[in-house]
Amino acid sequence: MIFTKYILKEIFKNQLIILILLFFVCFCQKLIKMLSLIIDSNISMHLIFLCLGLNIPEVGKLLVPLSVFLSVLITFYRLHIHNEIIAMYSCAVDKYILIRSVFFFSGIVAIFAIINIAWLSPYCANYQSRLSYEIKRNINVSVFSEKKFQLLVDKYLILFVNSIQGNKLKQIFLAKTNQDKDSNIFTIITADQGNVYQQVDGSRSIILEKGTCYNIYNKCELFKNICVTDFSQYKMLFSNTFDSFLQENKSVNQMSMCQLWCSSEPEMQVELHWRFTLLISIFIMPMITTLLIITVSHNYLTNLFLTVVLYTIFFILHIFLRSYALLEKINPIVWVWVINAVYLLIVLLLNLWDTSCIKKLVLTGYYRSHIKI
Repeated sequence: MIFTKYILKEIFKNQLIILILLFFVCFCQKLIKMLSLIIDSNISMHLIFLCLGLNIPEVGKLLVPLSVFLSVLITFYRLHIHNEIIAMYSCAVDKYILIRSVFFFSGIVAIFAIINIAWLSPYCANYQSRLSYEIKRNINVSVFSEKKFQLLVDKYLILFVNSIQGNKLKQIFLAKTNQDKDSNIFTIITADQGNVYQQVDGSRSIILEKGTCYNIYNKCELFKNICVTDFSQYKMLFSNTFDSFLQENKSVNQMSMCQLWCSSEPEMQVELHWRFTLLISIFIMPMITTLLIITVSHNYLTNLFLTVVLYTIFFILHIFLRSYALLEKINPIVWVWVINAVYLLIVLLLNLWDTSCIKKLVLTGYYRSHIKI
């Protein structure tokens, strides 16, 4: 029990340090990205840091398994270089005490990971999308600039205003491309003046007065197929309500495990099995690290390098399958569990290393090659 507490304490301490450093790096990266988007705007820092804080559970889905793996790796590396593993063996400490300690620690971390993956992260992602909508709307709509081309919430809409007095705009230029890629319609609108209105449901519109609308049906040939219309009043909605925004930007990251389980969409099913894989990796990868170090103890640096390679390959393959790039060609769900099964088989083989003939065969080949040299 003393050895178990000691190992758990060391692993927890290393994981806490690693997790803080990883979150700090990701936090700074997100902060720099957001600050670059809000220059010359009146967005409060409270809203920015709240949005960054809500991103922590989503980032934690990947960082928690990584931190567990690195903490186990660093802990056993320190135990190795200080000969503490040999000292434990000399005190008749069985290897299964070390394995049991790592498995127990992975189980504790997995409980928090389940809460995060199943409920906390989807809730925060949903709430973060609302804040992102408010930030984008405030950046692109509330703060109009005179004599400056700027994108509105819709990136297909470009606005230029020569003079602004409150909600009144004067000498307006609007350029709008059709969101349908198959359409060649390009619209240019000029108006003497206009007003910005906010509806009760939160949507915003602009009403232009005394202007001209140019509909160009072939952008490549600007002098052909042009429809010119003079108008006394022209109304355009350029900021939708949040409900329409959320529907257009619906993401699987905002769905709970129950919603993913009940869904029959291929993308939802891939996301569900990806989350299961994240939970499984909390057990598999630290166990491979532990078994390679305490069982296959022939060359520690080689084992260290092999562990990192196995971890990298594991997540590269799963991230590639989750990208849906091969969704129409293969069944990613089947391959996800094939990879998981292969790594589970590696754990079992490493656990049987001392009692099977694998060790004898490998060591026999190794000694024969050195005797010949």
